[in-house]
Amino acid sequence: MNKIMLVVLQACLVIWLTCYTANAATPDQFRAVTFFDVSDLPARIDAPRISRSDKEFVLDCAVANRSNEDLLGLRLILLVIDPAGKLRGRVTWTEVTELTIYSIKTFAFHPEINGDLRSTDKVFLGIEEVIGRETIWRAAGSERALRAYSRGQHDVVPSVRTFANKYDPRPGVKIMPMIKKN
Repeated sequence: MNKIMLVVLQACLVIWLTCYTANAATPDQFRAVTFFDVSDLPARIDAPRISRSDKEFVLDCAVANRSNEDLLGLRLILLVIDPAGKLRGRVTWTEVTELTIYSIKTFAFHPEINGDLRSTDKVFLGIEEVIGRETIWRAAGSERALRAYSRGQHDVVPSVRTFANKYDPRPGVKIMPMIKKN
């Protein structure tokens, strides 16, 4: 009888330790991130996950370019939500993402998150702006839509506006000086 109790106690200890270490936040542990996709934007993020190194957070993901234009960068928004649905943190930042037409590529982004992520926190990610070689796509109301998405309201979608990119030069284009005729 004592041997059976000892085996049962050891099994309980193994199960408890396994559950405890699975829920404990370790520096190299990856946490899944929920991505809010806006289908009118030319970029999509696949398999985002966040981890913390000694000094910073790292968001590993794949970015897909679903347009016929080279993409140069993204402006991202990340929300940290506690179990009660309350906003614990918000970060927006811009990353360089050179992507050719209709391609996918993996990236390691570096959001500046202050503090730690709790094991019970949920992390949500969205795109505010996509910078293409010729066009800039801006999702108006992306933070409001992402916040609604974190509460389970999937019907709030930001409107996407496009602008001509007048700031980034096109590759291989040379500007010729104008010659004045008298």
